[in-house]
Amino acid sequence: MCEPELVSGYEILEHTADVGLRARGTTLEETFAHAVAGLADIMGIAGAGDGRPVAIEVDGDDLGALLVELLGEVLYVHEVHGGRVTGVRVESVEPGRVRASIELAPAGAGDEPEGTDVKAITYHQLAVERADGGWVAEVYVDV
Repeated sequence: MCEPELVSGYEILEHTADVGLRARGTTLEETFAHAVAGLADIMGIAGAGDGRPVAIEVDGDDLGALLVELLGEVLYVHEVHGGRVTGVRVESVEPGRVRASIELAPAGAGDEPEGTDVKAITYHQLAVERADGGWVAEVYVDV
């Protein structure tokens, strides 16, 4: 599992109406995991400790769509269950499908997220491509 608070495989990008995220990794799985950790950081829901695994499986026509669907599903899982993302594992990124899981720990009493309220994952300036012997993904979220 990738500990969201320890991950340095992503950076937050400035934008006038949205918040951008650039994730890097040596594999697509690592890149997508860093993107999930970055989303948790933006939302203020990245945490430490043990959580229960929540399986996520999404379909998409291309790598960009798969990333948007994955992040959208993480957003949905958080909206339904609340809590903190304490770990991320992307098991596989293959044509048309991503299989992943997040570790979700319950939030403590009065433990409100201190991040940005994310409304949706967008296709604005979306890119997933090979770079520097690995992968880079860029995606913007609507806040």
